[in-house]
Amino acid sequence: MRLVKTKEENIEENYLELHYDRLDEETNAVLDRLRDTLRYIEGTVDEKKVTVAVTDIFYFETVDRKIFAYTRDMCIEVKEALRDIIEEYSKLGFVRISKSSVVNIYKIKKLQGDLNMRVIIYLKNDEKLIMNRSYKKEFYDKLAKIQGGKTK
Repeated sequence: MRLVKTKEENIEENYLELHYDRLDEETNAVLDRLRDTLRYIEGTVDEKKVTVAVTDIFYFETVDRKIFAYTRDMCIEVKEALRDIIEEYSKLGFVRISKSSVVNIYKIKKLQGDLNMRVIIYLKNDEKLIMNRSYKKEFYDKLAKIQGGKTK
């Protein structure tokens, strides 16, 4: 299989095209990975229904028994429980960092150590989250897996 990337000026949305004679194992594996990344989640903002690409979500958080998803410029109330979110979207880089928060590893700008072995997570949208120390091992294991490395 080969990959052809072409830059096009002034298109409204990026798109992928697949040309094939037959779908072999390699092509099906690529399609399976793409299907995961092209998933959407529904929620509400100001009592209006919205649909957002899961990959646009920076983190999920529980506040007063409600679950919210945060994108670069939106806060969406969703109906899924945090445990279901982790189960459903962990392949997309979501990992739990506290009892009430799940972060998208791909939206992290940097990590910084904090007091009591906690970690400050700086996101690409300039928000900060705190990772509790009891979630550090799981977080770093996930990070190493995504980077193709081994855990400490």
